[in-house]
Amino acid sequence: MKKLTKSQHGITLIELLSTVVIISIVSAMAVPRFQVAVERVKFRSANRDIVSTMRLARSLAVSDKHQYGVYFDGAGGSETYSSSLTYTLFMDLDNPANYSFDAGDSVIRIDTLPPEFTLLITDITNDAVVFLPNGSAGFTGGGNIVTMASTEDLIAILDHNVLASTGRIRSSSYFY
Repeated sequence: MKKLTKSQHGITLIELLSTVVIISIVSAMAVPRFQVAVERVKFRSANRDIVSTMRLARSLAVSDKHQYGVYFDGAGGSETYSSSLTYTLFMDLDNPANYSFDAGDSVIRIDTLPPEFTLLITDITNDAVVFLPNGSAGFTGGGNIVTMASTEDLIAILDHNVLASTGRIRSSSYFY
C-alpha cells in the first residue's frame, strides 16, 4: 500500500474556518455599499418615470393634435415639503391658452413619487408643463423641475429641464 504525503491530504479544519471568516468579513463590508446602490437605482427609476411621463405628454400632443401636459402637485410655485408628491398627466381641454391644469381637464394618469422624495421645486408658472401639437412646450418660466430624495445613506438631486422651443427634456442626477 502506498503511503500518502502531506500534500496529498485534504484541507484542514483551520484552513476551512479561515476561508469562512475571510468571506464573512468581505460580505459584511459589501452590504452597506449594496444598500446605497439599491437606493440609487430606486431614485434613478423615479427620475426616469418623471421624464417618460413628460415625453409621453409631448408624444400625445404631437400625435393627437391636442395640448397635453404634466402637472406637478405639491410644488406650490417654489417649494413644499410633503410625504406624497404627485405628478399628473392630463389633456389640456379647459382654457388651453392658460397652459395650466384646471378642473375641466381630462386626467390620464396620476403618479406618486416614493416617500423619500421630500422636496419638489419648479420655476414653471402653474407648476404644469404643457406640450403643444407642434411638440414645443407652452409655459412661462425657466422650464426646470428639481426633485430631491434623501435616506440615511444617500441624498439625490434630480434635475429636469424642458426647452420651451422644442419641448426636449434633459435630465441629470447628482448623488451625495
